[in-house]
Amino acid sequence: MALKPFRLDQSTIVPLPLADVWEIAAQTSQINHAVGLPPITYSERTRSDGVREMVGNARQYGLPVQWVEYPFEWVYQQQLWVERVFERFPPLDRLIGGTILRPHTSISTEVETFVQVFPKNLLGYPIGWFIATQMIVGQAAFFRSVAKKPNASNYFPPARKVRVNRTVLQELRNRMRDLPCDQQLIDRLFQLIQTQRDEDVATMRPFVLADAWGAERLSVLRVFLYATWTGLLDMNWDVLCPNCRVAREPTPHLRDLTASAHCEVCNINYDVNFDEYVELRFSVSPKVRSASGTTFCALGSPALNEHIVAQARLKPNEQREVTVRLGAGGYRMRMLGIEQRCTIQAQPTGATSAQIKLTSNGPDQTTLRLATEAVVLCLHNATEHEQLLIIEHDAWGFGRVSASLVSTLAEFRSLFSSEVLAPGLGLGIKNLTILFSDIKNSTPMYEEHGDSLAYAMVRDHFSVLFQAIEQHNGSIVKTIGDAVMAVFANPADGVAAALAIHQNMQQANQARPDRPPIVIKIGLHTGTCIAVNANEVLDYFGTTVNAAARAQGLSVGDDVILTADVMESSGVRSMLSQNDVLSEQFTHNLKGISHIFTLYRLTPSNKIMQ
Repeated sequence: MALKPFRLDQSTIVPLPLADVWEIAAQTSQINHAVGLPPITYSERTRSDGVREMVGNARQYGLPVQWVEYPFEWVYQQQLWVERVFERFPPLDRLIGGTILRPHTSISTEVETFVQVFPKNLLGYPIGWFIATQMIVGQAAFFRSVAKKPNASNYFPPARKVRVNRTVLQELRNRMRDLPCDQQLIDRLFQLIQTQRDEDVATMRPFVLADAWGAERLSVLRVFLYATWTGLLDMNWDVLCPNCRVAREPTPHLRDLTASAHCEVCNINYDVNFDEYVELRFSVSPKVRSASGTTFCALGSPALNEHIVAQARLKPNEQREVTVRLGAGGYRMRMLGIEQRCTIQAQPTGATSAQIKLTSNGPDQTTLRLATEAVVLCLHNATEHEQLLIIEHDAWGFGRVSASLVSTLAEFRSLFSSEVLAPGLGLGIKNLTILFSDIKNSTPMYEEHGDSLAYAMVRDHFSVLFQAIEQHNGSIVKTIGDAVMAVFANPADGVAAALAIHQNMQQANQARPDRPPIVIKIGLHTGTCIAVNANEVLDYFGTTVNAAARAQGLSVGDDVILTADVMESSGVRSMLSQNDVLSEQFTHNLKGISHIFTLYRLTPSNKIMQ
């Protein structure tokens, strides 16, 4: 005879809006750490039926506890919970713990924490009651502490014990005092390393920290690059699964990356993409501080999966209604371990309900248009196996430092010139902006003015180019005679750099009236390309590179030739509207490329072409 489960819950009113409380409640590992729960180690195993499951181990009250951890379930800004099935002490069959959020007023939220206990035997009742009470009391006390400090910047207490090598730390801080990056951000990084928990410094994401600090993202990334160069930090390249977006095995060097990867969770093979699937993360160096990366909750909690708005486990043949609120934009619905997806477009005129059948091939719907208000999803698992349904943003998160982006920064190429791909390996990049420049009539310049003067002029012109490119978040890939190839993650930065090159070159010419003026030709294109190792230098090849070079060939000097792909990129037109630039549209064939390009000739107004 099955024993009757019981449930304990407690509610707290927190004087913060629902969205703010969700951001706190989703940090389940930090909450568990704050309330004194023990650290957890996780491992994966495969059952006899081929299903992979997560096994958790901890020591509770001095006794070993082992359980199977099922995937977290949640609905964004509504509720979250997780189920554990015990295999070793306590005498419980299962335990489900979670949090439910309800709007109280426009500026306050009701937080209900609950634990549902399923005893294995009669002894499970008192032990389960004790464990559940401890969990509820701890969680409720934490949210009461949040209620007492609603304007705090950090609701989680600092690490209880931090052991750092202060001698090494001081030496490294002294080394970083004269580096060309924001010293206040350096101070914040050192404070983070000296005060925060192991898990906070074992995996650091510069853009996420920049947002939390209210700092400019690339400035923080530059600090992290210099900190790695000095030895304060280590960097790791995480290969993310395009399906679940979880990092599997991090690699310390770009050279360790391979062309393809396998995700055991999703059971798919995929080609590694340089700008979407490879993320750069940082950890504190062991010589400074030992940081184990200890976790206190499931690795699949909402805080670690911010792109997921809803996740639901459905038993075989189970039917359930889930109500979600989707902001305007694109989403996708998928099932764990199955590649087939349903694309979702959320818009004001969309449907307020939908019937979704989960099949062995994936969701039975391929496209949905849903409303941006509350939408009821009627789910039916029509398979004979448990299924995990996931609804997530179709765009990758903005907190990633992609390998493609960091490789366009001059600091990265300067400090880590040995960080290149393995010879013969080419990794795709979905979007990169290429700039080519050359000196107009450089060959006659050598003949008319002699090799010595011409060489000095070329050298000085390189200084002008390099400075403008680096100041606009680009980096030099290579020089080819008098020509320069540079890359930018942001097309608007590339265009701004091109205009700055002409402006700075004009000033340099005026400063040296004893020399003939140098006239520069520039072309830009943006699009897909391949990152490769070319003689131990990170280089790029493909049609995008060729088109940028050909566009430069159409320049007449003191102008910039843009392809339509660059002109239509985000931020380019608005940036040009703020500058005194003339734009002329035309079409032209680019040598070696089959289709006709729409091009734009940009001319600073004080350099009108005849």
